[in-house]
Amino acid sequence: MNWLTQTIGIGLIIIAAIDIFITVLYPRTGNSIVSLPLGRGIWQVFRWLARWLKSDRLMAYCGSVVLVVVAIFWIALFIIGFALVVWSMLGEEIVASQGKTPTDFGTAIYYSGFNFTTLGIGDLVPQSTICRLLTILQAGLGFATFTVTLTYLLSVLNALTQRNLFALSLHHRTATKGNAAELLLSWGIGGEFDNGKQDITNMARDLLQLLESHNSYPVLHYFRFPEPHYSLARMLLITMDAATLIKTALCDREYKSLIHSTAVTELQSSGLYTLKQLADSFLPQGAIKSYSCEAQWREWYYYVIQRLQFEGIKTPEDIETGADKYVSLRREWNSEVAAFAKHMAYRWSDIASAESASPISPFNNSHR
Repeated sequence: MNWLTQTIGIGLIIIAAIDIFITVLYPRTGNSIVSLPLGRGIWQVFRWLARWLKSDRLMAYCGSVVLVVVAIFWIALFIIGFALVVWSMLGEEIVASQGKTPTDFGTAIYYSGFNFTTLGIGDLVPQSTICRLLTILQAGLGFATFTVTLTYLLSVLNALTQRNLFALSLHHRTATKGNAAELLLSWGIGGEFDNGKQDITNMARDLLQLLESHNSYPVLHYFRFPEPHYSLARMLLITMDAATLIKTALCDREYKSLIHSTAVTELQSSGLYTLKQLADSFLPQGAIKSYSCEAQWREWYYYVIQRLQFEGIKTPEDIETGADKYVSLRREWNSEVAAFAKHMAYRWSDIASAESASPISPFNNSHR
């Protein structure tokens, strides 16, 4: 049986080492052995508890709990793994400095624990060369694990701050209304969009940074705040709708240089790429469903057209054709955004509050 317990112990050590390597040192979403499945499981538990206790605020602690549990899990795998390796050596190759040497598994955990945490208590002493080498190896792995884990925690918190800054930036750039129409109106003051291209370019790069931060630190996905403007769904809705409205709600003849600019192309392309990649990584199978909301999309489009015209911004001559194009483009991304909102337990009316509250536009009756 000694070889079996030692084999299991070595397996646990290898699993912990590989998971730390691909989570921290090679951080790409989808490669984790332990941390990603653990994160998904903890998120499901928090969702269930939030529904049971009827408290959405409970889910705000999920990301932090995932970080702590993953760190504890790594440490536990190493300590238990080494304990299984040295268990059979107690009393022979590892002896007590005074008195009889206990040989129970609890003592093996104790010996492995003080070696891994580099406490160096010394009441159990390795006698053979292989045990001394194991002690050095475990102490080195312990020091490296604690250092890497602390660095990882700080990096995650820094990435979370950057994500929240992007969310707040979008929230306030839309005058806290959380919709793309406000962006277009701020960019096109006086009917000119000359100052909007740089802002659009910055937004596209922020989207790609959002994708890379979630690829590098998947635990970010489980930091779910009660305020909808911090949600991934709201950020993706604003950016994707902004690109779609630029393509469909502005007069092509008047604003051709903006509509076909590299900045808008980059925003649309990076938004779609970010959305698809994040959906593949985080949404459970079957979460993306086709939502038939074309009538609401058209109402929103007509409302935006009315707002743009009121501010002196020229719109397409054929509004109905523009609406058809808007609906067609929105089909490419709306289902994923809605799926993210549902997966993270947000109501769609909170994510797309402006669309839900927009009045029926007079274009609705005159163009049907």
